[in-house]
Amino acid sequence: MVSRRLQYVLLNAAIVTASLTQLFRHTPLVIVIVAALTFLLVGNLTIYLAGSKQRALNRQRKIDYYRN
Repeated sequence: MVSRRLQYVLLNAAIVTASLTQLFRHTPLVIVIVAALTFLLVGNLTIYLAGSKQRALNRQRKIDYYRN
């Protein structure tokens, strides 16, 4: 299992790499910046929400375990 911190690092590295690739292909800078910011927001939010859901599931399992 990959830690949440590593997920953030890998996501951000992939976005930076994709942005640089687009710049080398002569895509307009404004488009690259807007796309990178959008992917950063959506990607990081997805990782955060997935982690929140997993923590909630773990908390519920712990409650159920000690209840029985």
